[in-house]
Amino acid sequence: MQELIHELYRAGVVKIGSFVLSSGITSPFYIDMRRIYSYPKIMRLIIDEVSKRVDLTQYDVLVGVATSGVALAAFIAAVTNKPMAYVRLERKDHGMLSQVEGEVEGRTSLIVDDVATTGDSIIKTYEILKNVGAVPTGALVVVDREQGAEERVRFLGMRYHYVMTARQLFNTLKNDGLLNGAIYEEIMRYLESYRRK
Repeated sequence: MQELIHELYRAGVVKIGSFVLSSGITSPFYIDMRRIYSYPKIMRLIIDEVSKRVDLTQYDVLVGVATSGVALAAFIAAVTNKPMAYVRLERKDHGMLSQVEGEVEGRTSLIVDDVATTGDSIIKTYEILKNVGAVPTGALVVVDREQGAEERVRFLGMRYHYVMTARQLFNTLKNDGLLNGAIYEEIMRYLESYRRK
């Protein structure tokens, strides 16, 4: 895990500042996982960590959440020889007008996304999959920001898997001298404020 965290840091995935997330929440950090697709080593390290944490035999198909989860799901599917599909959160207005690409009906599905904050994208994907006859039973993210996603996903009766939490990420960066103490403390206060909600 330490090697993966160091590689994410070196690739510029971890951003410090003030960011408005897709959930509308303002955050002192941003995890820009779209950068990982330019780094095959990071993708391999993620696959190694996923294989330690998730029994993929429990799932018939991996379902990427567009757009961030699609490439991740495709990579995991290719390496593990699993079928893959993806979900558009918004219906397209041309062609077949479908929100789901790939065969999912009647199949146990693992929803794959890059980062989870509140879990809104996962929940919307869950609902779309249920509407087309899929059986979504789990969700996987690389980074869980620990801001409510896990609880909301488990409430739906799904398993929730993650490669790392935000705390694990920032604890490693601080302990290895890659993050200064004042920034670390600000991030921990921010994360703690969500733990108390």
